Amino acid sequence: MARIIGQVLLFLLPFLAFALYLRYGRRVDSIFAGWSVRALLVCSGLGIVLLAGSLYLFESAQRGPTTGRYVPPTWQDGVLIPGHIE
Repeated sequence: MARIIGQVLLFLLPFLAFALYLRYGRRVDSIFAGWSVRALLVCSGLGIVLLAGSLYLFESAQRGPTTGRYVPPTWQDGVLIPGHIE
């Protein structure tokens, strides 16, 4: 659940950054005054890039060794031994 919330927050980060830029950089008073289709497309693109990059980093960090002999899961003395690479 925390990972899903983190992914959603990473996607929304460019939108938040642009909204803060509009509010404090340009001093726009209205919430929707500075938003355009181009700004929404750029923020969406950046959000997708951040999301894809974080998914790649999370998955590559959790990978185990990829070389060696795979041993399938087995039962030993009533206990399931998960599959692993030796």
